[in-house]
Amino acid sequence: MLKKDLSMAYYINKLFQSEPFLKSIPDNFFDDIDGKIVKINLKNLSYNIIIKIDDNALSLIDDEDKFDVELIASPVILAMFILTKGSEQFSSKISINGDIDTANKFNQFISSSEKLHELATHVLGENLSSTLEEKLSGASSSFQNFFQGTTGDIIDLLIDDVKVIPTKSDINKFLDDVDDLKSRT
Repeated sequence: MLKKDLSMAYYINKLFQSEPFLKSIPDNFFDDIDGKIVKINLKNLSYNIIIKIDDNALSLIDDEDKFDVELIASPVILAMFILTKGSEQFSSKISINGDIDTANKFNQFISSSEKLHELATHVLGENLSSTLEEKLSGASSSFQNFFQGTTGDIIDLLIDDVKVIPTKSDINKFLDDVDDLKSRT
């Protein structure tokens, strides 16, 4: 195990606690989820992210046993949930353990384009955040179009497969016809 002062969480917390970062967060920005601990369990990876929200500030903590809510999702599903601004298609694939109210508020926060836009503007600056938003918006709409288009195709494929599969009466008729042919020879 790395020393606490050399860990990734230590450096991220230094960033989160720095004066420029704290000043970049608007007042009462995290009021809905203040005092809560959210554990993000990234499936298929051996990493968990535990975020403590307290007094309008974020911090990563190491204590995996104490949390208000645990969100379990693959990194791709979580990223797509954020990019599609909380699409039902991806939110249904995120498992929740713990306080549902906190989970809903946290999900609203991470899927809220207005709050993320405001935070990105304060942290990155107006020009860089607008460029980033344009790129993500294009990617988001592409992903939405892709998944909406493929959903109809998958449904059509399944319906066609169902039509191809014979019914029980069709199978029985076939077997009777085979028996009839056998009896004639």
